[in-house]
Amino acid sequence: MNFRFKILDFRFLIVALIGIAFSACGRQEPIEYSLSDMQGLWKEDGTEHFMRFTTDAADSLKTGYLWGYEWDEGDGTEEGDLFEPDMKYGNSWFIYSLEGQKWYQTNTMSIGSGLIPETYVITILNSSTFEYYKEGYKNEKQTYTKVEGQKLDEVKFP
Repeated sequence: MNFRFKILDFRFLIVALIGIAFSACGRQEPIEYSLSDMQGLWKEDGTEHFMRFTTDAADSLKTGYLWGYEWDEGDGTEEGDLFEPDMKYGNSWFIYSLEGQKWYQTNTMSIGSGLIPETYVITILNSSTFEYYKEGYKNEKQTYTKVEGQKLDEVKFP
């Protein structure tokens, strides 16, 4: 009878150890990316599409959202074009924030008062590479390379 209880105790111990091992392997620490790595000028690999993340607050309430904008030189648009009065804070502009591994972006629309919120999951963000996918579209990753220096002489915000 004692032998039978020892076998049951041993089986229980094995099952418990296996359970602990599997639960420890599946747990991942949350990833925290740096806003300072994200800010700056990025060029999408294989295209003429650029994106700039600025350090300028998007509102006076200090909600944590900052201004950013994007343009495609393949379409004949230059970065300076986005600062023309009819383009300023229009279709190419967005506000963004970074929380852990998620990047929240709200695109502004120059016609009407439309705001289009989107959520992206960052897979790589360091001083030279930025890779992400739109939440729900994991297989459609976009990769950007950091562009050193500024394309404009000076970027000014109101």
